Amino acid sequence: MKIFKLLIGLLLITLAFAIVVGCSSKSQNQWMPEILSEEIQNAHFLPDYSYAGYHWGEDPIPDLTPKLNVTAYGAVPDDGKDDTDALLKAFAEANKVDGPVVVKFPKGKFILKQILYIDRSNFILRGAGSGRDGTSIYCPLPLSDLERPECLTELEDYLTFYNKMQHIRDLDVKVPFSLYAWTGGYIWTRVKGKRFKPYMEKYNTPPTVLATIKSGNSGEHQITVESADKLNVGDIVSIHWYNKEGKESSLIDEIYDHQPVEVGSRHWQNPNYPLTTQQVTVIRIEGNQVTIKEPLMLNLRPKYAPVFVEWKHIKEVGIEHLRFDFPYDLYNGHHVQDGYSAIFLTSTAHSWVKDVKINNGDNGILMDDCANITIEDVESTGRTYHYTVMLGIAYNVLCKNITVNAPCIHSLSFNTGARRCVFTDCDINVQPTLDQHSGCNYQNLFDNIRIVDKEPHHTFITDGGAGYWKPTHGAFSTFWNIQTEFDYCHTSDKPIHIEGVPDGPSARLVGFTANYPMEISYSPNAYREGINKSGIAVPSLYKYQLEKRLSEVK
Repeated sequence: MKIFKLLIGLLLITLAFAIVVGCSSKSQNQWMPEILSEEIQNAHFLPDYSYAGYHWGEDPIPDLTPKLNVTAYGAVPDDGKDDTDALLKAFAEANKVDGPVVVKFPKGKFILKQILYIDRSNFILRGAGSGRDGTSIYCPLPLSDLERPECLTELEDYLTFYNKMQHIRDLDVKVPFSLYAWTGGYIWTRVKGKRFKPYMEKYNTPPTVLATIKSGNSGEHQITVESADKLNVGDIVSIHWYNKEGKESSLIDEIYDHQPVEVGSRHWQNPNYPLTTQQVTVIRIEGNQVTIKEPLMLNLRPKYAPVFVEWKHIKEVGIEHLRFDFPYDLYNGHHVQDGYSAIFLTSTAHSWVKDVKINNGDNGILMDDCANITIEDVESTGRTYHYTVMLGIAYNVLCKNITVNAPCIHSLSFNTGARRCVFTDCDINVQPTLDQHSGCNYQNLFDNIRIVDKEPHHTFITDGGAGYWKPTHGAFSTFWNIQTEFDYCHTSDKPIHIEGVPDGPSARLVGFTANYPMEISYSPNAYREGINKSGIAVPSLYKYQLEKRLSEVK
């Protein structure tokens, strides 16, 4: 018996040692990216993405008590009748409420045939869930069948003036661009009457300048102005940078990190319109010293003619817990969508879209002129989309837990004017693309993305946009922990080649892994680390930076 107990004891000790060794081995297999060290960052700048999202990631999305139920205004779920008039009445009544208002949909199917505009702050649209037993907003008509919104006059003028046509090669025909290829949605947030995106110089109007900026350094929070008399603590304002130097511009050089890329004409054709902007929050004013919440993305130099400008916007808007259903229709072709589009966010800050599914859309969620929005738990299903989530003129927008279960031309897209935006914890299960569209978008982050790629000779790193806005993106755009499953048999002993972009300056590529070895081409001056190296110790750069910043504040 003693010998038996001794053997059992030795066995337990051996097992414990094996567990310790196994854990130690597992820990040793993890690797910490060198670019996170101060020494390497001094040579290879890595943007701080931790300010992205609602309230800069510092506060949870609120859960407010509903005040209005759409059924009180005549909307009846599942009766097969048009609910548009009842929903318009509910929105009109909600707009009379002082303070936060929650408009509640019960479970069931509601039919909508007009755009519902949200053009005030503190407005929440809430369903009973995005699942099959939740709330469905069914939109049987495309936006192209509805009355054209007045705010799209400039876009229509632009498409006509430049004769924007899509060549459908299979049919050997050319078709005019649609107004709704990248614009519009059945739920549309806006500042009524405001121009949300510039297209033509003749529509430009002088901005309301609040202060002339004398100096400020990239990455810092302190700005020197000539006079702060028109600024107030708590204001969300916009910083404008102008290119007054023409084609050989030092501002262009800074945005593209002085790299040898071909720069399109839109960068210098309109010196009286800002080349780039940043929406910031004033947190302190002491004399002519202004402190902002967010770190500056670029230097503020007199030759950039920088100014603080009034930014009209709405805030504290929520769209949550519902599903958008559209009739099944064949994909019309690139840029000629009819407008089966769910949500369009414009001129909106510190707001959210949460727990939303879109089925059979042309577009899921589109955005322009927005800052600090969180989009989370969104899924697209059904037929081919143009965009599932597209970030246009957007700053500090956080998109997390986006699941793409439908074919899409641009699965996740940083589009023209996107800055310091983040896609994190996302899954692309069909026809994957990580898209960056030309147009002075820069310092954006694809973070902890999982991809299933079923097509040999396919690249999931894609670009787009017009040549006059080239290159594909500005400096320091980042890919972090991109995990790919190549769902086909790769018989070659050579790595799978992933074609990146040839005009993406100073990109950061950290932690690309797959079930087959891969090689990635990306230029110019890309920083590469951890390609085909599993076990990254920091799965999410966004979470790492956010936790680090919040711990330092405490």
